Amino acid sequence: MTISFESEFSIRRNTRLILLAAVALAAIFLINASVSTYLLRKNSIQDRSDQLANLTIILAEHTSQTMFSANTALLSIVEVLERAKIGDEKSYQQFAAKKSQFDLLQERTNSNSILDVSTFVAADGKVLNFSRSYPPPPINLADRDYFKYLSTHNDLNTYYSVPVRNKGNGKWVFYLARRINGVDGQFLGVVLVGVSVEVFSTLYERIGGNLGEGAALTLYRSDKTLLTRWPLVEHLIGKTNPNPYINNSLASVNNNGGVIFGSGPGFARQNEEPVERMLSYREVKGYPLIVGAVVPESLYLANLHKNAFGVFLATGMSIFALVIGTSLLLRAYRRNAESQYRAHHDVLTELPNRTLFSDRLQQALAVCKRQKSKLAILFIDLDNLKTINDEYSHNAGDILLKEVAQRMRESVRESDTVCRLGGDEFVVLLPGIETEAQAIQVAEKMRQALTASIHADGQELFTSASIGIALFPHHGMNEVDLMNNADIAMYEAKSSGRNTIKVYSKDLIVDVLQNIS
Repeated sequence: MTISFESEFSIRRNTRLILLAAVALAAIFLINASVSTYLLRKNSIQDRSDQLANLTIILAEHTSQTMFSANTALLSIVEVLERAKIGDEKSYQQFAAKKSQFDLLQERTNSNSILDVSTFVAADGKVLNFSRSYPPPPINLADRDYFKYLSTHNDLNTYYSVPVRNKGNGKWVFYLARRINGVDGQFLGVVLVGVSVEVFSTLYERIGGNLGEGAALTLYRSDKTLLTRWPLVEHLIGKTNPNPYINNSLASVNNNGGVIFGSGPGFARQNEEPVERMLSYREVKGYPLIVGAVVPESLYLANLHKNAFGVFLATGMSIFALVIGTSLLLRAYRRNAESQYRAHHDVLTELPNRTLFSDRLQQALAVCKRQKSKLAILFIDLDNLKTINDEYSHNAGDILLKEVAQRMRESVRESDTVCRLGGDEFVVLLPGIETEAQAIQVAEKMRQALTASIHADGQELFTSASIGIALFPHHGMNEVDLMNNADIAMYEAKSSGRNTIKVYSKDLIVDVLQNIS
């Protein structure tokens, strides 16, 4: 068996490696959290973008159906006029002012929940008939945009007005109006139906409530004139939106569903700090109208913030657990390394103990037998240690032993092993020693080093060493024989007056036996 244990250098190196591994793992956790957050953000934006694009599709379809219904009602009224074959202004005014036409307007309006009012208007702007009362009140509409346009343009298409407050009930209404021509193309007047913005704002409010605070739903004419919005900002109704976002969104409908992002001031918040927003606008097919939906970053990233918090909370807990685990691992690792070291080293001198020395000797013998090389063993016994302990204290004796151990280490090579067997006995393994002379030279260097005074507890202490030498293979082929023979040589050195060196020989056995007897 080969005993191995880690050096302090190895322990420090492996500690650094463990810490680096922990840091790398923590970095992986953070990278994973960052990547997960990035993907969450990307997916959250994509999901909300798809939702917003689908919402504008729904709003556009709803608007198209509403306008179809309103236009159908308007055309049915115009059709009545066309069937009457009215040729001049007087005939038109007489026809339009009849009670039967009031009944027609009232029926068309009441049968269509979208309509707020239906009206016949004369060439001078005077209301000839309208669905709320008969006869009509004295109202003139010559100042309205639809009247100004249709009276000066021979355009038989439906005109969509800016929203105005209805002079009858005060509600915000925008009008669908058509020009009435005489047989010669002269302007006779206008037929119009009013659509209350509540038709849209009520729906927008229901949808917007689910979108969250800061969202907005809008309806524009094709010239960017605001017809209605949620939340309602009354001073903006009828105003033109100068922002380029609408056109930019419409231009990208085929690429990304018309969803774009903007951070400039919003139409409704000109004096506030810019806010990052997701916007989607869509033209209403067949009608000069545009629907739009706007969601601030705080809403379309709301789920991201919740999920990202969970990701980083889990990451933080993982890193915390990693720190604790690494700390416990390092503590256990160092404790185990220290236990292994202490199991094979003398506590006082930190020299290898008998177990470790035996292992290294067996390894060295195996190498010698393979390579046909030699080694030497020095068996050392300190002189006067008991006297020092008795006269000066065991603490002084411990200081002396530590200094002796240090001097022994300094007297040999890095490849040599100095071992404390116990008490005042030491043994040194010298691999690669070929001759007795070489072994004696090392032993003498050590003997001289140990004779120098040692200071302990304010006292100047002196010791010496009796050293016995045995060489492989001359004095033994195995551990037991070498140790025994080196011990015999040491005993002879001690019997010869101490502070001397003896090399084992068979003659020493006789001398030792005689001394024992």
